[in-house]
Amino acid sequence: MLIKKMLDLYSPTGYEERLVRFLIKWANEKGFNAYQDEVGNFIAERGKGAGGILLVGHVDTVPGIIPVRMEDNILYGRGAVDAKGPLACFLESARSVSVGRIVVVGVVDEEGESKGARNILNKFSPDYVIVGEPSGWSNLNIGYKGRLSLYYANENGKEHSSTSNLNCYEQAIEFYSNLRNYCDNFNSGKKLFDQLGVKLTSIHTNSDDFIERIKMHINFRIPVGFEIRDIKNFVEETKSSAKVVFSGFEEAVKVSKNNELISAFIRSIREAEGEPRFKCKTGTADMNILQKFEVPIVTYGPGDSSLDHTPNEYLDLNEYKKSVNILKSVLEKIINREF
Repeated sequence: MLIKKMLDLYSPTGYEERLVRFLIKWANEKGFNAYQDEVGNFIAERGKGAGGILLVGHVDTVPGIIPVRMEDNILYGRGAVDAKGPLACFLESARSVSVGRIVVVGVVDEEGESKGARNILNKFSPDYVIVGEPSGWSNLNIGYKGRLSLYYANENGKEHSSTSNLNCYEQAIEFYSNLRNYCDNFNSGKKLFDQLGVKLTSIHTNSDDFIERIKMHINFRIPVGFEIRDIKNFVEETKSSAKVVFSGFEEAVKVSKNNELISAFIRSIREAEGEPRFKCKTGTADMNILQKFEVPIVTYGPGDSSLDHTPNEYLDLNEYKKSVNILKSVLEKIINREF
């Protein structure tokens, strides 16, 4: 079984090579033209010409070995849901479609800086894009929040603890508290997907005989339409003497339900006796980057996204098989223009 073999090859970000080599061999044996690109992405192509359907999953996972095992048709292992399951679904579906231009990509570094997804933007000109992330067999992810990282650093000369001056640690606490209040005010009355999220992801302090220092990494989740300059202006106004650096901006994405790609999914899911539901996620995925193709795009794949990054990651193989069949139906409908 392809998905089990993929799980057997542990591939945290930066160590995807073994899995990519395996997939190239597997895909070439199944009739694809498969190869590795210059940044390490797995590419498997079928059919000729421009355009076609681009299926993009990712080969890397977060760290953490989960012993691969099967229990009552439930397959456990790191990446079962996020996102080797969806990528295996793409490959199993695409191999069974005999006509049309289809490209399957397993990008590297999705859990890092997404260099794999960025590298394919200028390599293909698809008519449709399907991104592989867990949505559940009868659901479609049509939106993801954007993100923005903030690195904060401050220091001060040591003073006696009896002084009323705020030291750099207290200034940092006050700064983050102000950010939380800013977000709370912005979010008042808004739905979760429309809210501005903020999370302190790391904090480090150190001192020597004369200087105290603090560093923080803060992550923002950006809703659709939010003006980044607003949060940047607020940070500049409230950072005091600290140094701040912004990085890692990704624009939020929310796509229309009214296109032929979505229509093909709706029909295929209903033919499988499911009722399609549309989801908007509070995280960020390669869909944020790949929206730059400016063609119909959606995220689909088997699995429960609440298991992402957890020590209990597993995939229901009944759901996996349903997803393979649904995606095969979608590909055939698009290729045959049966919307």
